[in-house]
Amino acid sequence: MQLVWLIVLFAAPQIHAQVNDHSPRTPAKITIGVVEDVVLSPWGISFPARIDTGADLSSLDAREIEVRDNIAAFKLGKRYGGIQLQLPVIEWRTIQTAMGSEKRPVVEISICLGSKLLRTPVTLKDRSEMIYPFLVGRSTLRGGFLVDPSRSRSAQPTCSQESLVISRLPSPPKE
Repeated sequence: MQLVWLIVLFAAPQIHAQVNDHSPRTPAKITIGVVEDVVLSPWGISFPARIDTGADLSSLDAREIEVRDNIAAFKLGKRYGGIQLQLPVIEWRTIQTAMGSEKRPVVEISICLGSKLLRTPVTLKDRSEMIYPFLVGRSTLRGGFLVDPSRSRSAQPTCSQESLVISRLPSPPKE
């Protein structure tokens, strides 16, 4: 029994040190609340977003969705500029909802959440009946965020204008 206590006494500080290691090789996680503002890049449109760790994918409020030749054409709500966007569909997902399941197109977008500019897949869905036009799922949060349910709007978007513009540029061709 004394041997077990000795092992615990010597191992515990080392385990604690590893867990709390915030060295340069381990980037610090951003603590966010249950509601945060996100900026859709490169358009600079700000949305209030519900953080939902129960949802795998994020979801964007999209109106008048039409998919042709694997391109999703849709409008943002009037409150958010009502602009028409066209983005390639990267896949289709069947999403479980309280009303059953539905198949939705998935596109990739860039968002600024806190100080991070993230490229993330989102489902397109008319969310006009929802309080929040953007839902941030756990695949977007993976690895870089801690969610504190007692907080709200604690990580305002601070991505630089340069990073927002850079995300608009097409990727260079692979050689």
